[in-house]
Amino acid sequence: MLLIEGAKSGPYNMAADEWCAAWAAHHGTIILRLYRWQPATLSLGYFQSYDDRKSHPTSQPCPVVRRPSGGGAIVHDREWTYALCLPAEHPLAKDRLSLYMTVHETLANWLRRWGAGAVVLRQEDLPNRCGPNPSRSCPFLCFQRRTVGDIVAVVDRETFFGNQLPPERALEMDGTTGMAHPSQSARTSTVKLVGSAQRRTRDAVLQHGSILIGQSSWAPELPGLWEVLGHEEPIAENNEIFRDFAVAWPPMLAQVLGWRLEHFPQSVGRDALFNELFTRFSSQEWTCKSRSSTG
Repeated sequence: MLLIEGAKSGPYNMAADEWCAAWAAHHGTIILRLYRWQPATLSLGYFQSYDDRKSHPTSQPCPVVRRPSGGGAIVHDREWTYALCLPAEHPLAKDRLSLYMTVHETLANWLRRWGAGAVVLRQEDLPNRCGPNPSRSCPFLCFQRRTVGDIVAVVDRETFFGNQLPPERALEMDGTTGMAHPSQSARTSTVKLVGSAQRRTRDAVLQHGSILIGQSSWAPELPGLWEVLGHEEPIAENNEIFRDFAVAWPPMLAQVLGWRLEHFPQSVGRDALFNELFTRFSSQEWTCKSRSSTG
């Protein structure tokens, strides 16, 4: 089932993701939900402390929501978010990493259609990656972290960043698989364009992720696809890239997995479950949980 929704608030989006996961489990089907955010919102990973947002001053004006999944904070603005909901007994739901890689390979293919040198990171590329319950040494923002399955674009370091970043392991792309490989050259660097996280329950698996289309004024340190393609002016909200993602990527995923896309037959339910979830994700008690209380 495919559900594409317009821009919604943070609490709505988080409640809708969990509602779709429950619906998928109850009906034994798969739901792919695509959506955007209004207004621009900072989402915290489940294990992050609310107080950690003070480390990122430019996003302070944004409303905040806490995700049910882990990982770093995301500024949802010039991007698309997807949520893939599967019953726990579905074969693809059994293997956490396989699900990441399968979805991300199709996302990398979509990015490469637009001319980005997109690669999917493997374990050997990340000797010092952040874990699922990161320490304070990990960057606050998701798109400043690197973990297995992330999609990055390979860019010329000097042209793209100048002297702003310290040296890092460069990556070169295997043109056959699109996977990342270490390179001896220090002339290239990486820009993260896609990151995902999962919430796994007894009945369902919810995987949601962010595809960074363009740089946000609330997180100006993070370039997106638009900037990787060489544009200096901010991307317009009506740019064709936004529409192309919603139109072109779902069939790419369906083809790889052998699925038949059908539009979701109803809107996200305004039922008792949705109302309960919406109340949770809207509450200060949930959003402002401390690090110790989220473990």
